[in-house]
Parts: sequence; C-alpha cells; structure tokens
Amino acid sequence: MATHERPLTPDGGLADWIDTRVRMRELLPALLHVRIPTNVKTFYLGGITLFLFFVQVVTGTLLSLYYQPTPETAYDSVQAITSEVTFGWLIRSVHHWGADLMILFLALHLLRVFFQAAYKYPRELIWLVGAGLLLVTIGFGFTGYLLPWDQKAFWATTVGTEIAGSMPLIGDPLLQLLRGGPDVTAATLSRFFGIHVLVMPILLAGLLAIHLLLVHQLGLADPSKPEPRRGTRSSTAAPEDEQLMPFFPDYLLDELIAWFVLLAVLVCLASIFPAGLEDKANALETPAHIKPEWYFLSVYEILKHVPRLIGVVGPVLFIAVVALVPFLDRNPEVRARRRPFALVLGLVSVAAVAVFTIWGLNS
Repeated sequence: MATHERPLTPDGGLADWIDTRVRMRELLPALLHVRIPTNVKTFYLGGITLFLFFVQVVTGTLLSLYYQPTPETAYDSVQAITSEVTFGWLIRSVHHWGADLMILFLALHLLRVFFQAAYKYPRELIWLVGAGLLLVTIGFGFTGYLLPWDQKAFWATTVGTEIAGSMPLIGDPLLQLLRGGPDVTAATLSRFFGIHVLVMPILLAGLLAIHLLLVHQLGLADPSKPEPRRGTRSSTAAPEDEQLMPFFPDYLLDELIAWFVLLAVLVCLASIFPAGLEDKANALETPAHIKPEWYFLSVYEILKHVPRLIGVVGPVLFIAVVALVPFLDRNPEVRARRRPFALVLGLVSVAAVAVFTIWGLNS
C-alpha cells in the first residue's frame, strides 16, 4: 500500500519541507564558496560597484514614481521631487552621486585588475565583460543626465551627442538614433528615459550576472603567480597547498563593512553637495562654458587640439585596445617587476586621461 508524504513533518517543519523541493542546503554552500587567495588585494572595489548598482536601482525606482518624461513636465516634476516629496531631495542627490561614484569605482576596479594582471588566463572573459560593464555604466550616466531637462543637462547632452555624431561612417545614423532627429527635442528626452530605465538596466543586469558567474566559477586571481594551465604539472598541485580566505563569513563581512562606509559617504555627499537644478532647458539660449559630463571631458578636450576625426576615432581605438588587453598581452608573468612594459603603458594611459580630464574641467 502506497504511503503519502505528509505536508509537514513534526521534526523538520516548514524549512525541511521547502528544502526537499528546492535543495537550498546543497545550493547555498556552493554559492558561498569563492576561491580567494589570502594575498589578493581587491580593495573591495568590485563589491562597492555592485552595491552602488543596487543603490541606483532603489533610488531610481523611487524617482520614477514622480518623474514625468516630457519637456513640458520633466523640469517641474524634478522641482517637485526636490522641494515637495518627503526626502525627495536626498533620494535625488544620492542617485546623482551614486551614478558618478559607480562609474569611478568601476574604472578603479578595472585598473586594479589590470595592474594586478588578473585579466590573464583563464579570466579573459571576465575582463571583456568588465569592459562591457564600464561602457554600459557610462551609457547609464549619460542617458540619465538629460532627464532633469535644465540648461546644463540639455546643452551637455547636445555636446555629448555631437561628439558621438562625429564618428566616421556611422556618425549621422548614431546621432539620429540618440536624438530621435537632428536636434535635442522631446523625442530625445523620451528616448533617453526609455533607454535609462529599461534598456540599460537590462543590459547591465545581464552582464553583471555573467560577470558574477565567471568570478564564482574561476575565483580571484593570485597576484603572486600565474594561473596554471590545464595539462601542465602545476595544474595538478594539491589544493591544500594554496592559502585561501573563506568567502563566507570573512570576505563577505568585510564587503558589508565597506558597503556601510560607502553608504555613509553617499549620504554625506548628498547632504553637503545636493544635486542642483538650473533654469529650464531652452534651445534658443546657449549658456557659456558648455561642457559634457566629467567622464567625457578628456575626449572633449582632445577634440579642441586635434582634427575632429582623430579626436573621435582615437578614443574608440583606445577602448578597443583596452578591451582586447588579455589577447594582446602575451607575457605570462603576473608580478609587476616582470611586466614593466604593460605597467608603463597603463600608467601613461591613466595619466593622459587624468590630465585631459582636469584640463577640460578647468578650461
């Protein structure tokens, strides 16, 4: 005679009933195990960037409840969020600073990976996905910059889209795609809002899921020695020979502390330097000293001193080279003293971007 499973057992209760159906006790240990060498220095930059993404999702969702994406209502809705909605000014300012810090920390995270040679075998795909995440995050910030529909946002977007429109061959179609026409109009605002709240979050979440999956599967790179390749004698070394840090709770608790510290920094920045709002956008009145967002300032300044074609194509080629670094750098070494050429090129590139950014900021 067949026996029927009881919905709840007296000794196990609801937790056991759920576990028999989803196998959480088998899944959680696997999810909470990430290979982290004890001598790796991450400075928690990747985790901080992930936290900032969560902050942007939460604050952006709250802002979207009140924001109205039309030229007639966008500016007034932002004013209402700032002055009438309870803690609206704080939420908007945290969102503003979170966008800038997310781009900054993601760039710093990629620099950390580069200088520690953590992009080498077998983590080439992690680097490629990380480069894609940086581009999408910049797109996130760029599309969100127009939404307040004030003079600064309107004209900075005009300059930024003109830079994109200077691309050879695809410049005009790209400009039309971004603006929805030849000029920045209501179509541009609607398009940017849709890209900002739908397209970019989906792209970023997808790339982030792939990135986290790869990091989980491969672990973090040991900065003191190259990863042994499959089929070599070193690849069969006993795992116990490697000193690892437990991901849970050691590393995860450190990450959480970093998140709380950054949250405090965000609130302080938002309180001391709240997001401003200039006069309403006016296509017939061009304000003085129009500049794009800070992450476009280096390209903006370069365009002042070189032919337009070089000033636009050069940064695109630079981005392509950065994305292909794991395949261009054939040196198997990971220690800094054994890869001086790559480090010098990296330092020169960072210095050049910093100089032109500061130059553009002060010009």
